[in-house]
Amino acid sequence: MAKDYRSLPDDPVICENCARTGHKVEMQPHDKLPMEAVEWAKEEDTELQSYRCPSCESIEVFRVD
Repeated sequence: MAKDYRSLPDDPVICENCARTGHKVEMQPHDKLPMEAVEWAKEEDTELQSYRCPSCESIEVFRVD
């Protein structure tokens, strides 16, 4: 798969979608990974963590290093 996931930041995860509109919203850990992320994690033997924005409900996935 061509997708690559960024490393999980040490700081709070801020929603990029909300930041574009001038709002600083901290994303919350989310239990479910999108199916493509599950497949990628298996292929790459890498742990992933998803985060959900409580404001716009977008989901972002990060590598856990």
